Amino acid sequence: MPIYAIGLMQAYRDIMYSYGAISDSANMSFLQADNQLRTFTKESGGMAFFPHFYGEFPGIYRGSASSSQPVRAHLYPSNTARDGKFRKIKVDLVNPENNQPLQIKDEKGKPVKFEILAKPGYTAPKQVE
Repeated sequence: MPIYAIGLMQAYRDIMYSYGAISDSANMSFLQADNQLRTFTKESGGMAFFPHFYGEFPGIYRGSASSSQPVRAHLYPSNTARDGKFRKIKVDLVNPENNQPLQIKDEKGKPVKFEILAKPGYTAPKQVE
């Protein structure tokens, strides 16, 4: 299940850093924590957001939940070897009628921008002895 996270202290950190109240090393720690949160959410197929002002919250919410139209698919590996190896995941949108890349358009016929959120890969199970 995808995990979405919102970092809430970006603006405060920016202000405090600009006034020298947060040292470079402390700021680096915050940046590393942000990167870890991004990695954690990405591994789940989700996203992390770090807004700098309250006006960004509606867009974040619309972008991650309400206006998006999530499609969940269960994929089956083409390589069924139970070898415990890491396998990358590749996701393509394909038109089932002609096996060509799927072109998504809105009601006016304009192309719709979309984003595929997926885990980067998985570890195959090992053979049980």
